[in-house]
Amino acid sequence: MTLFGCGPKLALISLPYILLSLGVMYTYPEFLDLKILDSSLIKVVGAVWGGLGLIFWIYSAVWFLRYFKPGNLIVQGPFALCRNPIYSSIIVFIIPSLGLIFHSGLTLSIALTLYIGFKLSIHGEASVLRKIFGDEYEKYEKSVNEIFPFPRYLLAGTGKNQN
Repeated sequence: MTLFGCGPKLALISLPYILLSLGVMYTYPEFLDLKILDSSLIKVVGAVWGGLGLIFWIYSAVWFLRYFKPGNLIVQGPFALCRNPIYSSIIVFIIPSLGLIFHSGLTLSIALTLYIGFKLSIHGEASVLRKIFGDEYEKYEKSVNEIFPFPRYLLAGTGKNQN
């Protein structure tokens, strides 16, 4: 397992769409402008959501850099909330918060594109982790969400799988 995980593959999958979207937003700022989201309340919600995402990203990155060692499966800290907290902070929190703040459907679509890219690229990493850690990883995989950082016990009884 490398320090970068599936990041390079995710970048290759998602970067063309992200660059195209940024170009369209710059050239045609009104494109996919979601006027229904243009309110002070939504901007505040977006700012709070983004702030939570930034805090979660810093917490996750620091935890990962501190505890990442080859042969060591990290399952505490932010990794107890979801298996991929660094990606989660960007895909679930930061990018969507920008979509809310700027009432931009195109920005929200970037989050969706990143999520799809993540789902397409994470399987190789998960396979490697299953081979390295065996039952330990499989138990972790079954008990912790992949990208949505909500403890499963809060979702127990809802009948929903949040991955």
